[in-house]
Amino acid sequence: MSRKHNDIDHIDKHIGQKIYKLRLALGMSRQELGDAIGVTHQQCQKYEKGTNRIAAGRLALIAKVLNKDISYFFQDIEKEVTEINTHHQRMCIEVARNFMKINNSIYQEAVNTLVRTLAEDA
Repeated sequence: MSRKHNDIDHIDKHIGQKIYKLRLALGMSRQELGDAIGVTHQQCQKYEKGTNRIAAGRLALIAKVLNKDISYFFQDIEKEVTEINTHHQRMCIEVARNFMKINNSIYQEAVNTLVRTLAEDA
């Protein structure tokens, strides 16, 4: 299954950053957190960077070890995701408006080819 959804990736990174900051604030090493939740320190690093998604049960255990309610990790996510979507939508509208100002059909096709090529590389 592909993980190509920007909102999901953003949420994984948001939760990871919360874990990272809280772990540091508590003076806990990755090894100590990993031992407490039954994973390696490398896996903790992947959680903190948002590289690996955290299962609900594991997140509940992390919350318990870090003395937080599980809801702590989801605070402010909606606001951040909305800001990202709004910025993305504004950019799309701006690109469309500028594209429509191009009067030369050859240039329009060139722009379309460029965008398609860049999208395929993403």
